[in-house]
Amino acid sequence: MRSFHEGWRPPGGGGRIGLAFHCGTPEGVDTAHGELTAAGYKSELTPFDAPWGQRYAVVLDPDGNGVDLFAPLGAAQ
Repeated sequence: MRSFHEGWRPPGGGGRIGLAFHCGTPEGVDTAHGELTAAGYKSELTPFDAPWGQRYAVVLDPDGNGVDLFAPLGAAQ
């Protein structure tokens, strides 16, 4: 995680979950991130082209859980 998110810290406490949503296209990641942050959700990572071949972003849900937004770069998969 720290290779692309320098400030990342392991979550503490119990009951933590991980959520990830395929947004269809790289533009879909940007759109979803923009809509969620406009609605007041905190961005943990703004959209970027990840070295593993995805457009990737993270927002936080009201409980502080990271919600990953992703889509493959390049041709639709």
